[in-house]
Formats: sequence, structure tokens, C-alpha cells
Amino acid sequence: MLYLVHGRATPMTRSLILYIILLHAFTGAYAQLQQPYILNGSATQRNCNCYVLTEDVPNQSGTIWNKNLIDLRQSFNYVFEINLGCKDGPGADGIGFILQTKGTNLGATGQGLGFKGISPSLGVLVDTYQNLEENDPPWDHLAIQMNGVSDHLLPGGDLAPPVMLADGNENIEDCGWHLFRIEWNAATHTMRVSVDNNVRITINKDLVADIFGSNPMVYWGFAGSTGGSSNVQQFCAALHPSFNFNGGQIFCDGTPVTFKDNSSSFGSITRWYWDLGDGTKLTVPAPPPHLYAEAGKYAVKLVIEDNSGCISDTLRNTVTIGSYPEVKFGPQPLCLGDPLQMKDETAIKVGTAAKWSWDFGGGRTSSAQHPIAPYTAPGSYPIHLEVVSAEGCASDATQTMSVFPTPEIGGIGRNACIGQDNIFTGTNNTPAINIARWYWSIGEDTLWQKDVAYRFPAGGKYSARVHAISQDGCAAKPVNMQVGVTDINVRAGRDTLIAKGQPLQLNAQADGEDLHYQWTPAAGLDNPYISDPVAVLQKDQLFNLVVTSPEGCREEDQLFVKVYTGPEFYVPTGFTPNHDGVNDYFKVIAPGVPKLDFFKVWDRWGHLVFETSALSAPWDGTIKGDPAAAGTYVWMVQGTDYNGRLFSRRGTVTLIR
Repeated sequence: MLYLVHGRATPMTRSLILYIILLHAFTGAYAQLQQPYILNGSATQRNCNCYVLTEDVPNQSGTIWNKNLIDLRQSFNYVFEINLGCKDGPGADGIGFILQTKGTNLGATGQGLGFKGISPSLGVLVDTYQNLEENDPPWDHLAIQMNGVSDHLLPGGDLAPPVMLADGNENIEDCGWHLFRIEWNAATHTMRVSVDNNVRITINKDLVADIFGSNPMVYWGFAGSTGGSSNVQQFCAALHPSFNFNGGQIFCDGTPVTFKDNSSSFGSITRWYWDLGDGTKLTVPAPPPHLYAEAGKYAVKLVIEDNSGCISDTLRNTVTIGSYPEVKFGPQPLCLGDPLQMKDETAIKVGTAAKWSWDFGGGRTSSAQHPIAPYTAPGSYPIHLEVVSAEGCASDATQTMSVFPTPEIGGIGRNACIGQDNIFTGTNNTPAINIARWYWSIGEDTLWQKDVAYRFPAGGKYSARVHAISQDGCAAKPVNMQVGVTDINVRAGRDTLIAKGQPLQLNAQADGEDLHYQWTPAAGLDNPYISDPVAVLQKDQLFNLVVTSPEGCREEDQLFVKVYTGPEFYVPTGFTPNHDGVNDYFKVIAPGVPKLDFFKVWDRWGHLVFETSALSAPWDGTIKGDPAAAGTYVWMVQGTDYNGRLFSRRGTVTLIR
């Protein structure tokens, strides 16, 4: 079963519905038969306490009048909810709360909102359409007018000029429901109109004497109309379940909770239905102080019924019964040299910490969750902390915290040669503070020692960081350093061949500056202590090169020089290109001939099968990519020797397969 309230369908629990039905089957039905309103025009009843004045249709007019006269010599406080539809620009027109003496069959369409022309009368008008001929402002507005005059500039019309319905909000046609309250104080002749609990208009006027000709008995009701534009326009007699708590109420395990009914209704509330979320159900205006069995979150529900038999929707609200905080804080130890950052480590099983009160002694306090302790000297200090949860549950604890000095350290890193270890040494600059642990961060490695040796894989610059922790647990500020690894990377050059007496320019290469070179043996060299000496040799020679850096790093390399009698071309008489790695190529060796003009090979019919001008390019025994036939081939080679003399040879070679 669904009860429709304010246009919304609200499911209730089966037990609550059955309870309401059994208890009020007859009284509810009787109250519905005793409907106090008379409906005119397009007005319809949507549910027990809600009415539609106009549907979203042009040129409609609806009025709803309470058939019972009220006495303006008595104060009243009427609370409604109003809904002016969802269409802003093309929407219209608005509704009015009206007091009048003419009867219960009044109303009109169009811009007058069903109020225009009714006299004597007082209208609290909610106008959602700008009628220029009525001198309306451009925004949705609220005004109090009298005697059926809806034009804001006509004499005898406005008792209170137009104001925006909601401060800063020009549009009330927002599909939402808005609380609309009209309060009349008969003793002071004061009328106050509120929208969504904000007072928008207040007037002081003797309504009985000044408007109704000393007649205090008037009808009240709502009127609404549409013209060329339209909107659904409706109101509900307020029926709001609500509850709150005594001031200072705490919601803690073991503390009773006192619920205070704060419900509001247009009529009088006749019945209350409470579900306190732990199986407790009550039908009293306000439950007695209630003690929950344990901390937790409880879904509390409240339904109310008024004297017309209307039943509200279900108010659902979660009440949290909190646990008492388990107060704890740290860290331990506290170390001088850095801010003494305290950390609240309090645990609350149910609830949320909201307030912290720290007492560090000597009148020094803090309300931060994680404050900085004010101590500047080593020692032991009692620290007190009280934590209060959002539910009002308070606990405290006192801990004695130790404050220790922080060591200061240094470090030394020594450069090394490639292939050797870099040596790192930690130093304690505060000998009075004992160091319990040292460790080094080098690359991705951590070495747990005071002094370490570390070998880097290549030359270059590297960073290292030394750490230390005192026996009291205080970490020194780490120290960074950079070390170098020297890699000379010496290259004496490629092995080569020359003719006897031919000058050979050596050209060693190495990385670094201010390097020292030494070639041995020195015989045949013009200067054995430079990187690029000139050698003149009469026989084969193996040179050894030693290069030393300013740091004392030493590296060696070798170079072999083959010496031929020459200038001359040395050409083999045969080759076997079978890819066995032995004698697969036909090539020329040319000691003393640095430049080759050509090297050519012809078959026995005189066809050129190979040609090159590069000393390093041999014939592989193919012709245009195909294997050449076995047999005898003719060759010729020509070049210029190191003295500039043209030099050539010719002969034959046998290709063997």
C-alpha cells in the first residue's frame, strides 16, 4: 500500500501500515467525509491534504475555500507547501492566499490570480508571470494587496510592494515544493509572510477595521489561474514530521537519548508513530529517554497524523550512538632538529573525532589534530590529550613523551678507477650522541654499514647518500655526495701493415684530460710519450701503449704492425670460395701503397668479372651474384706508393671448387 503525500509516493513498513489501519480505520474515513474545503472551477483534491488549483492548461481558474469562517480577533499561524510547476518562461500565472467575506464560490481566470475584483479582501499573492499592464516586476514575486486590486500602481492596492520570493532567486517555478507560512498576530495587528523559513514581508494593519468594515469573520482559501500561459499550480496543508534533541544532548554508548517532537501541521497533530530503529515502537508525542543497547547507527522513523485524518510521509533519520574514543598519540621518540610533529592515533569504533585538546604543560595548548610540540630541549614531558567525537563522546589520556637530540653526520666518498671499488666512509659530527645504525643509499642498493666499498659498472659521476639513526631512534639529516669513476677507455688503433721504411702515423684515442702516454718499445718512434707518434719500421712490431690519468688510473692497449718489403703488391695464385673460412677470398696485399687505382679480374674470354679501387675489398668468387666457374682468371692491379710513384702488377689466379 502507498500513501501519497505532497504528490510523492512513500512506502511504509507493513507493520506500521497495519497498525495505522487497525487503529484508525473508522476515524480516518469519517474525517475524509468531513472535508472542510469547497472546491470550485478547475480545483481538484490530489490526496488527503494536497490540492491542485490549475493543471498545466491555459485559461483555467480554481479556488479552494475553507467553509468555516475564522475570527480575525484570534491569531493564527498557517503553514502550507506550494508548488508552482516546472515551466519558467512560458509558465503562468501564480496563486494567492485570500481572506474575504463574499462566500465560497468565487474565482476568475487570467492575470488576477482569482483575486482580482473580490472586495473587501486581502490577498497574499505569489505571482510567477510578468504582466506589464499590472506593473509586475520581471521576477517571480510576493506581494500583499487588498480589495481585489492586482495592479501594483493603482491606489488602494498594495499593502506591501512586490519582493522577490526567495532572496537572490528569480524563479520559483522549479518543480520544487516551498514552505509558505502566514502568521497573524491579532493583538499587534501584524501579518508576517515567510517563504522557506525566510521572512519576506511584514505589515501592520488592523484588518478588521481597515478592510472588512469591522466584521472579524472571514473566509480563507487559495485561488489560482492561468491565461495564455500555464503551469500545474498546487498547495498542501503542511503535515511535517520532525524531531530534534535537547540542547547539550550527547549521543554516546550508555547515555539515554531524549527525542523532542518538532513536527508541524496546518491542523492539530493527533497521533505520532515512532520507530526508534532498535525494535522499539511508540505512539506518544515524545518518547521517554531511550537507552540503546550498544553503539551503532540506528534508522529512526516518525509518522504523524492530523485532526483531518491525513497521514504524513515517513521521516527517516539516522541517529548515531557513538563509541568513546580510545585516545592514543605519538610518535615516539620526538627528535630535536626537526619540527616535533605530533600525530593523533585515536580510534573510534562508531563515530568521528571532531575536537582535540592538547596540553603540553606550562600553559601551552593546541586544538589542532596533529600539532607541533613546543619543546626545545631534551627531556621527558607529560602530554595530555582529550578527544571529543561529533556525537559528544569524550575521552582523554596522558602519555610521557621523550625528546632526544638528533645527531649530525657527514660522509666521504672517494673516486676510483674503472674496475675498482669506490670507498665510502660515514662520520659522526656529534660524538656525544651514539649512532645505532648506519646505512648508505647508492643507486638502487642499500648498504647497512658505516663504511662501505661499492663498484660501479661504468665510468662517470655517481651520487650516494649516507644515513644514520641514533640509539634513541632519532634519524640524522642525510648527507649527499658525488663520486667519480675514471674510465680512460684507451684505444691504440687497428692493426695494420706497411712497407719497410714507410712512415706510419699512429693515432691513439682515450677519454679524459691531462693524460700521460707511453709507447713501448720506443725504437722507430719519433716520440713515445704522445698519443700520435710517427713510426718508421724495418720489421714487424707489436707496440704496447700505457695511458695514465691524473688520478693515477692506468690502462693498456696493443697495436701490431706487419712490415713487408715494398712498395709491392702481394697476390695469391689461387683461392677456394667454398665458405669454409679458409682462403675464401681473392685479395691484394699492398704494403707501401696507400692508394689503389684499380684491382681488376677477367675470365679467359676477356670478360671483366670484378673491379674495385678499395684495398679492403676482395673478390668472393661470384659474377653478378652467381658462383664463378672453376678455372684460371687474369688479374691486374695498379696504385701509387707512398713516394708518389705509379706502381702496377699483373698475373693469373686459379679458382678452385
